[in-house]
Amino acid sequence: MVPEEILIVNDCSLLLKMMGGLLENKGYQVSLTDSPEEALVFLSSRNIILAVIKLNGCQADRLAVMHMVKELNSGARLIVVGDEGHLPAETFEVEADDYVILPCRIAEVWRRLTSCLEAPVSQPEVPSDGQMHPVNQRVFHNLGLMFHDMRGLLTSINEGMRLLDRRMDGRCGEETEAIFQKTFQKTRALLSLSEDFLRKFQNRERPAAAEDRVDLREDVIEPVVSEFGEELQESCITLENRTTLLPPVGQCIKGDRSALKSVFRNLLHNAITHGGSGCTISIDVDEDPGYFHLQVQNSGAPIPPKRQREMFTAPKAAQGNGRGMGLGLHLGREVLRSQGGDIQCEFRPQGSNFIMTLPRA
Repeated sequence: MVPEEILIVNDCSLLLKMMGGLLENKGYQVSLTDSPEEALVFLSSRNIILAVIKLNGCQADRLAVMHMVKELNSGARLIVVGDEGHLPAETFEVEADDYVILPCRIAEVWRRLTSCLEAPVSQPEVPSDGQMHPVNQRVFHNLGLMFHDMRGLLTSINEGMRLLDRRMDGRCGEETEAIFQKTFQKTRALLSLSEDFLRKFQNRERPAAAEDRVDLREDVIEPVVSEFGEELQESCITLENRTTLLPPVGQCIKGDRSALKSVFRNLLHNAITHGGSGCTISIDVDEDPGYFHLQVQNSGAPIPPKRQREMFTAPKAAQGNGRGMGLGLHLGREVLRSQGGDIQCEFRPQGSNFIMTLPRA
C-alpha cells in the first residue's frame, strides 16, 4: 500500500516549518517545499492526504497547485494559510477544507491541522470499469502516442544498423566497429523499452499496474544485467551477481515491470559510471517479511558530502555536469514510492550501496 503523506507548500515561514516537524514527531510522513513546481510533482506521484498551502497575495503558481489538490486526489484535504487581507478572491473559488488567517496563535494553527487530519473523509469513487482518473488518462494517452512514434523511428534505425552490420565485415577497423556495435546494442535496448511501454498501453484495461506480480530475478535483474555485458567487459569491471544463487522461484514483487527495470537500469548505469574502470560491482538481495531489498554496490570513489545531501533532489538544468546521477535517482525514488517502495543509499569510504526496497506480491 502506498504510504500516506502530508504536503506543506511553504514560503520560508518558520511557523509552517515548525508544524511540519511536529507532524513528523506524531508519525506522519511530511514533504515540505517552497517550490510550487515540486509540489505538483509530489501531488502527482505520492498519496497526499493533506496539503497545506501558504499564500501571500495572488500567486498564480500557488493557486494552480490549490486547484490540482482535489483534481489529482479527490480524497485529499486542503488547508489554505495566508496573511489577513492578502488572500485573493480566487482563493475562495477552490474547494478548501479550512482557511487559517494569520496572525494566529500557534496552538490554534496546530488544532486546525490536527482536526482536519482526524475528520472523516469520504472515499473517492473508483470507476467500476477500471478506467483511470481523467488526468492520468490524458497523460497516459499522450505517452502512448509519443512511444508509438518513437518505436516507429527506432525500428527504422535498428533495421538500417542491422544492414550496416552485415556490410561492415571489418572494413572500418576494430575501433570504429566496436563503437558501432555499442551504439547498435543501445539502439536495441531503447527499442525494447518503447515496446515494453506499448505492451503496457495495450493492456491498460487490466487492474492497476501497481498490483502487477513481477519476478524480481527473471523480469528485472537478469534482462537489465544482460544489457550491460559489453560495457562491463570494456571497462574491465567485475560483476558479482549474487542473485544467481537465489531459488528459481519465490521472489515475486508488486509493481510496474517496465518502471522497475528502468529504476534498476539507472542504478546499474550509475554504478558503472561512478565506479570507474576496474571497479567491482555486486548485486544482492536481502528480504524481510514484507519487502525485498535489492542492493547495487560499487567499489569506486566515495560520493562527496555535498552530493550526498542532494542525492535524490531534482537537479536544476544549470547544474548538469554530464555525469548523471541526478534526475534519474529523483524520478526513480518517486516511482518506487508511488508503488509502495523506496530507494536509499549507504555511503561508504569506498564506493556506495544503493538499495531498492520492493514490496512483496
